[in-house]
Amino acid sequence: MNQLDLLLAHMEDIAGKSARTGYTASRFLTPAEAQDTGRYFKNKKHVSLSFDGGIIGAERVRALFINPDWGAYDQSKLFTALKIKWRSKDTLTHRDILGALMALGIERDTLGDIVFEDHCCTLICLPEMGGYISESLTKAGRVRVDVSQVSLDELPSRQETLDIKTASVASLRLDAVMCAAFGFSRTKATEHLSAGRVYLNHKQCLQPAKELNEEALISVRGLGRVKLLEVGGTSKKGRIFVQLGLYGK
Repeated sequence: MNQLDLLLAHMEDIAGKSARTGYTASRFLTPAEAQDTGRYFKNKKHVSLSFDGGIIGAERVRALFINPDWGAYDQSKLFTALKIKWRSKDTLTHRDILGALMALGIERDTLGDIVFEDHCCTLICLPEMGGYISESLTKAGRVRVDVSQVSLDELPSRQETLDIKTASVASLRLDAVMCAAFGFSRTKATEHLSAGRVYLNHKQCLQPAKELNEEALISVRGLGRVKLLEVGGTSKKGRIFVQLGLYGK
């Protein structure tokens, strides 16, 4: 069985248990896994499926299978929110925090989104992980951190932080838009694609000539993410004007 088949078989197992227990939930899914799960169960009338990441606008979510005769679920039993703080003179990134958590032996699917603010971030995790992380996470690299639990009710919606960039491209091919977004050559774009470092709408893409539509999300491992916000008019030389949104932290 391939990875998709394994995922869907696992989701079927979780869904089947909801008839007996009222509701069941997966661990945290990647955006691509959530898309595949939603597509698979779309026409299965015997299953009531929803997704929740503990915070509005979450990227990583849990699949919730709910027995219609059972009622609603308690979000506080599905998620714990932890505030991670550090000194104002220190700088930490998403990679730093995630790396520190992985170094503790924590599995990625027990962790949801990590949302950054000034000199702190909020981590969403499975409830059973909250105590362990609070006690064990004392440093991210060489930077000391302080961890405390906060109420889900205190969390803001997750907002996209985008730096807007206007550019012109020869075409709406994936490699052309990558070059405009990240400022490298077509050859370099091909290298990233061939190495499997490029994801289009959360799924790995190896096709340089893939045509993009508005709202396409491109991720290049190690470089960041960009969204194709708008496709505009055409210049006298036939180049297409585009508006790109580059993600911050």
